[in-house]
Amino acid sequence: MTRVRRFSTPVTELPVGQLAGAVAEGRELPAQRRHGAARAAGILAAIAVALSPMNYLRMQGIYVTASDAAMILAFILLLVNHRLPLHFFGSATGFWFVCFLLFCGGLTLGSLVNGEPKALPSVYAQYFFSLVVLPMVLAGRSYPEVVALIKVLVAALVGVMLFGIYVFHFVDDPSTRLVSGSGRMRSLIERENECAALAGIGMVFVLGLNFLGHLRRGWLVISLPVLGYGVLLTGSNSGLIVSLLGVSTIVLFCGSARHVLLTCGLILACGASALLFGEMFLPEVFQERVLNALLTHDVSVAGTFEDRAQLLGEAMHTARGTLMIGLGVDQYREISAFGAPVHNVYLLVLTEGGAMLLFGLVGLLLTGVFVAVQAIRADHSRKVGALTLTVLLIFALMLYMFPTFYARFWNVPVILAIALSASRLMEVHDAPKQDRRTTSLGEKPFWRMER
Repeated sequence: MTRVRRFSTPVTELPVGQLAGAVAEGRELPAQRRHGAARAAGILAAIAVALSPMNYLRMQGIYVTASDAAMILAFILLLVNHRLPLHFFGSATGFWFVCFLLFCGGLTLGSLVNGEPKALPSVYAQYFFSLVVLPMVLAGRSYPEVVALIKVLVAALVGVMLFGIYVFHFVDDPSTRLVSGSGRMRSLIERENECAALAGIGMVFVLGLNFLGHLRRGWLVISLPVLGYGVLLTGSNSGLIVSLLGVSTIVLFCGSARHVLLTCGLILACGASALLFGEMFLPEVFQERVLNALLTHDVSVAGTFEDRAQLLGEAMHTARGTLMIGLGVDQYREISAFGAPVHNVYLLVLTEGGAMLLFGLVGLLLTGVFVAVQAIRADHSRKVGALTLTVLLIFALMLYMFPTFYARFWNVPVILAIALSASRLMEVHDAPKQDRRTTSLGEKPFWRMER
């Protein structure tokens, strides 16, 4: 409630200048409060981003993490102070909402006809939080703010990897939540393949920010070895593949010819050293699951590929009868002969929600692609769009290997990657034309889409 200023002299007898000053003072108080609330929400958003890879910090029985708590507080502050962005991805926000409604519609239709409707509210809550609340809190910000949040995420990923490395090497009989029974590092993410994939995304962000001029080379030297060693300790074949693919892609599209040659040389040198002398220096878990599979050409050594292939075959057969109406939420495991969900999000959503659900998922990914392409074609934003596309590529590939994607450690990096291009587009659009030629991104001008 705004405090009313009391005057000993009647207001009508005050000089015009003093009266105007009193009115301005009354208007400044709400503005200051809104600014303070926005600042507090920004701090809470940074805390939420920092905690997002730490899946270990969560409640039992219900999927609510420490990151979620900070995110909810930030959302409430923005909502109460009318600072909640409704166009967080610019002109693509409407398409994002339409795809989200398609996603929910497919789940609803399948669950009402074939499944168990009682499971819908909890699933709705998880996906609404990940696909609507997260973008409203993290996106819709200025370009420097989004860059700062990505730096926070990179620091958090490096910290999570360092913690996992310490537990892996120096803690006797560690918890299976941190290191699996087969000796694969999980760290605070609690999942081996996801841990490796997030390390790969972290490397992409580090290289991308360095190419954009937002991260010094010293941080590059510190963070890349930690993230890379984290991938090795997970013993994840899929994580290694997407990490190499992500690094190669970001260097190819954002680096110079010298960077490309240097990266190719390093990858070839590391690969040759691993094949020839890997038994001397590589972690044992990496040798067992990755190196031995390469040397013996035996896929069964690399993990549960055969079991997953059987699940994929079963899911593809089931999907033929669920194109129009799916089985409903969490119903695939009920009808599966293996009693487990298929580790492929695309097939799982097709069987449980039909084509409508699959179109919604693909549409969400295409929304990010659209924003990234817009950034690539805008003035001085090619590298920003390429960074967004690379993160989306890793995310889209990893969906082939996971059963769900509402976990916050997955969605925070993707939302930030799309928000980076969206904020850059808004910055370019709002800047005067004469100022667009001068940029700190070191980019060559590209033709805008509307030209």
